[in-house]
Amino acid sequence: MRSAFFNAIPAIMLGLLAGPALAQNKTDQADVNWGPELNEKTDGDFVEIVGERKDAVYMTMTFKKQLHLQKMDLNMKVLWHKPLELEIDKKDYALERIYVTDEQIIVFSSFFDKKEDQNSLYAKVYDADDFSPKSRMEKVARISAEKARNSGDFTVHISPDGTKILVTITPPREKDVVKPREMKVYDMALQELWTKKIKTPENQSISDYRMDNDGTVIAITMFYPEKQERRERKREGKPMYDYHLLVYSKDSEQPSDHPIKVGDRFLQDMQLTLGKEGDIICGGLYGTKNSWSVRGTFFLKLDRKTKAIKHESYKEFTDDFITAYMTEKEEKKEKKKARKKAEKKDEDLQLYEYDLDEIIRRDDGGAVMVMEQYYMYAVTTCYSTPNGGRSCTTTYHYIYNDIIVVNIDPDGNIEWAVKVPKRQHTVNDGGYYSSYAMEVKGDKIHLIFNDSGENLYVKSGDKIKQFELKGKDALVTIVTIDGNGDVKREALFTPERRDVILKPKDCVQLDNDQMMIYATRKKEYRFGMIDFK
Repeated sequence: MRSAFFNAIPAIMLGLLAGPALAQNKTDQADVNWGPELNEKTDGDFVEIVGERKDAVYMTMTFKKQLHLQKMDLNMKVLWHKPLELEIDKKDYALERIYVTDEQIIVFSSFFDKKEDQNSLYAKVYDADDFSPKSRMEKVARISAEKARNSGDFTVHISPDGTKILVTITPPREKDVVKPREMKVYDMALQELWTKKIKTPENQSISDYRMDNDGTVIAITMFYPEKQERRERKREGKPMYDYHLLVYSKDSEQPSDHPIKVGDRFLQDMQLTLGKEGDIICGGLYGTKNSWSVRGTFFLKLDRKTKAIKHESYKEFTDDFITAYMTEKEEKKEKKKARKKAEKKDEDLQLYEYDLDEIIRRDDGGAVMVMEQYYMYAVTTCYSTPNGGRSCTTTYHYIYNDIIVVNIDPDGNIEWAVKVPKRQHTVNDGGYYSSYAMEVKGDKIHLIFNDSGENLYVKSGDKIKQFELKGKDALVTIVTIDGNGDVKREALFTPERRDVILKPKDCVQLDNDQMMIYATRKKEYRFGMIDFK
């Protein structure tokens, strides 16, 4: 779940809180229903959605600078909000994670004790109906640390079936010293099932990991050979790193190590998920040279027991795909670059700055991979002051551009890839109003984002207009991609007021195929529910 909190929201433009008229959609793909208009001062300040049940959504809110947990039904009626117990004996605890199951809520918090030189992780269980306590606060992990600013980290994950908890403990950073991580697995009663020290060599790093239903932890690592071998690989035009699969289990002292061998492709941004039948699924991007540029996408299925690749699929992006939605001028510029590279025997076009956001498994056994072009940069301007001094100002630019959606059939074959054009460039806002929200329902994929109305009828070769927060043509766009990869671009609803904005990173797909959305206007805000058809 991607979320953000930004307190100082300017007067910005998108029509979302206009009242009943807003429910009139331009699209026939979805219906939007809005909850009541809320105010930060009287109704609390929204932070993020932390979980859901079939009948309710749970979110964190701030009331008078105190963090609360709020329960809201699917009609966007607030059922209750109650303070989180984060101040105990005049000590301030930091919220780490909240997990919501059908019956209970587990709140994880941490506290750094200066006297004990220790950072500790605590857990407390509550009833999911009324948030009444079901257990005492229990210490579940600790880290020896001397400074609060460098006290290590805790990460908490839950198994897909909601029966086990994984706590990963990362020790404080020390110069030229690599300390082992620690993994602890608990049941939902917070009884420890197993714990292990995770020591990886300096030339190997964990990039992604998951825990399956039986408490086994599967990690993807990047392995870098010794310098001499890396030089040889570079000369031969081969990747200077390898991906490995490490498996940690209760019954084994050392992890089993399984290289992922796919020839000479430069695999990038590999992510991991677990299939219904226990298959290990990996997907990501690949390039054709030693850089982080992208030429195609890949999808792998590994056998649960042997960890061998039992199915692999690759899709190379064509030149037309890469240059789609570029203007003629932009396309000529890219092809000119390619011609120059051809002289160095590097003749193919590439995509740049794309990250794989997630792999979503379909009910039919297929999957969807979604990636977005994202980068940021900073510009520092310095000038002389009247008293002879020097002052500098830094401006942060956030760029969220095109989305690529890749569809995989139940057999693990990449069927198609489509590019959805988008241009979002904002300044000093953390990119809070950029990116997209996504819903997968049946064979349809829905993408929702803030856009310029001039892009509704865009076709390949047209110039994509940049979304502007204060743009008079700003609206919320819904892009629907069907099972054949056909794309339909529409306005989600008619904007009638232009002083509010949707925050896509705070919109969440619910298990019942609805999406809860969040829109703000100065210190007012509203939740909405989208029903997809």
